[in-house]
Order: sequence, then C-alpha cells, then structure tokens
Amino acid sequence: MKLKINVYPVIPDMEERIADILQKAVDKRAKILEIAYGEAGDSIKKRILNFLNKKEIRQLYSRMEKTDKGWGRIYLHFRWE
Repeated sequence: MKLKINVYPVIPDMEERIADILQKAVDKRAKILEIAYGEAGDSIKKRILNFLNKKEIRQLYSRMEKTDKGWGRIYLHFRWE
C-alpha cells in the first residue's frame, strides 16, 4: 500500500497533517508514504525534513528518500516484521 500527501501550496498545519498521514501509514502498515512539496522553497523542504528527523517521528519509518527532479518529493519507506 502506498499513501500520498501533497503539501503544496503550503498549508499552515503542515506538521499536523504529515503526523496524521504518518500515523495512518503505521496503522495500515503501508510500504511507502510519499510527501509531495512541489515547487515550494527550500525553507518548506527544511521544515518538513526537520519534522521527519525528530526522534519520535524517525522511529516510525525505516528509510527516507529525497528527490528534487521536477516536483520535489520525499518518500518514507517502512519495514514491517
């Protein structure tokens, strides 16, 4: 299962929405979560990455993949036992 969230255009409660979809991915045992931040600036990308690198959030996923080609996206990969 693959879940997606688009945070472009920038929304004020972005961290809360990412936390909600991340919890949904954990509950449904998704394989990949795609966070699309689009053409937003580097400050938005840094804001997302800082949120995802918090200790309690980092423990939820196994690997992060970033891409900047065209539309900016971040993929979170999960490993379930």
